[in-house]
Amino acid sequence: MINDENHARLFAPSETVEAVAWRAELRNDELSDITFNGIPVLRAVRAVVRDHDWRTLVPTVSRVAQHARHGGVTLLLDIDFAGFGTSYTGELAIHLMKDSVKVTFDGVAPAAFRSNRIGLVVLHRPDDAGRAVSIGSPGGASTPSFFPTDISPHQPFIDVSSMEWERDGTRFRLDFHGEVFETEDQRNWTDASFKTYSTPLSKPFPVDVSAGDRVHQSVLLTAMPGPAAPGPRPTLEGALTVLDGGTSRVPGLSVSATSASATSASATASRARSEPIPGLDALLLELEPGRDAEHILRRAAAEAADLDVPLDVRLSVDSPDHIGELLDLLPLESVVRLAVFDASSHVTEPELWDELTNEARRREFTGVRLAGARSHFTELNRNAGILPPDAPALTFSITPQMHATEVPHVVETLPMQRLGALNALRIGSGRPLHLGPVTLKARFNAVATAGIDADGEATATDPLQPEGFTAAWLLGSIAALSVPGVESVSYFEATGPRGIRGPGGLTPAGELLAAVAAVRGCEVLDVAGGVPGVVLYPVRDGGTTVLFAANLTATPLSVVVRLPGGDSTNLEFEPWTAVVRRVD
Repeated sequence: MINDENHARLFAPSETVEAVAWRAELRNDELSDITFNGIPVLRAVRAVVRDHDWRTLVPTVSRVAQHARHGGVTLLLDIDFAGFGTSYTGELAIHLMKDSVKVTFDGVAPAAFRSNRIGLVVLHRPDDAGRAVSIGSPGGASTPSFFPTDISPHQPFIDVSSMEWERDGTRFRLDFHGEVFETEDQRNWTDASFKTYSTPLSKPFPVDVSAGDRVHQSVLLTAMPGPAAPGPRPTLEGALTVLDGGTSRVPGLSVSATSASATSASATASRARSEPIPGLDALLLELEPGRDAEHILRRAAAEAADLDVPLDVRLSVDSPDHIGELLDLLPLESVVRLAVFDASSHVTEPELWDELTNEARRREFTGVRLAGARSHFTELNRNAGILPPDAPALTFSITPQMHATEVPHVVETLPMQRLGALNALRIGSGRPLHLGPVTLKARFNAVATAGIDADGEATATDPLQPEGFTAAWLLGSIAALSVPGVESVSYFEATGPRGIRGPGGLTPAGELLAAVAAVRGCEVLDVAGGVPGVVLYPVRDGGTTVLFAANLTATPLSVVVRLPGGDSTNLEFEPWTAVVRRVD
């Protein structure tokens, strides 16, 4: 039974807004999926307020007014932003006219706080990658450029006052007012967008915002249809056909050790009920120096023994001097992988790698040494130049909620996970990847200006963890990351509020992970066609085909799947669920 909080997220209302040739979805405070004559134009426009640690205040729309105006439609939204001891208020005005959409934001601070960003952001579609765009600067110059194809480590466009591009025979233009804008590649964090925002990161942050301080910004989107601009494109119903072969195999799947923040009583009870999961790869342990390190290691070793798996240990240190003392604690004969990261930069710094290599060799460690980032792909991408060339394999972590927590955004990160893995393989010249931890919420705030965020369980735990949604999202992630070169992926924790096992046993995500782990190394069959919102992950297990499938939509679905040899089967889905079916 889905509780009220999770139901509100999974089945959040969406209102279609139409005016002349424009169409969009209003989802709470966000104008989403903007199209013109059926042509996809922008992923979204919204206003954001972020505090001094880049935490996003949660928007709540308190009033929506809509009325016709000069042949178009005007929407007025009163928005309250709150979170992390901070509040902000604003009005968002949306005007849809014949050939334009204008969004204006007027905000005011009811009390003083420190902020890194306040104002409008435009989310460009991920399929704009490679598209030509002209960037206008505040001084009037225009520079031809392209949306990046590979994930750009840094801002591809700066000093932006306008953007102009063409899609399907229609030219589109964005004009920004009230501040200088710039663009970042949000695919670094698995967001399905490029984001144009203000204030430029070249300006100092955070800044002090006084009570009564105001912000006024606007964005004008204009459409200029060409003489051969097409009309609306038809939407075709997808079909799913399982092909008789594939290029990838099921990667090893692991889980992280239950975090120390889980209460001792519940963690002990959960460990007592834990049982081995056939095919599970390892138990990932993140270990830091300190007086609790030995206790944390003992707990993890007991958990790994319950699961009958080795340890995958990721060290986080502020000095090479701590590496040896941590290795002295480890049962290295039971450690299959070993990585080290700087506690501040979150990446494998050269001096740390050298020390880990020397200490591991001195102890005759026979497992795999990893380098990379313990945070996002972003840090791996931005520090590609310092990655040790002798690292046998690379790693980075994934969370889908760096910038947005709405379920549509979380789902849209799935194809970006594959893109991130492919970019990491490119950066590493084909070296294998051992990815993770993959978690619904960030384990820590990697960009906090006041040091690593320590808000604890409340911010690291997503209430959706025990729901069927998480199983469906997990399957989407496994499918996205099943590419040649990805050897293992670690998801969630073994037990507790962020785990695959709760008081009643395995969660839906735990059951799905166990089912996929059981076919580790088997061939993943390719799929032709597609149905929006459906994930199909067919695996050949000996003479049997196992269909793992998920419905990542808020509506029930029925899908016909054509199998090799000509047979077919029908899959029935409830919203936000995953199913497993064996077919001969």
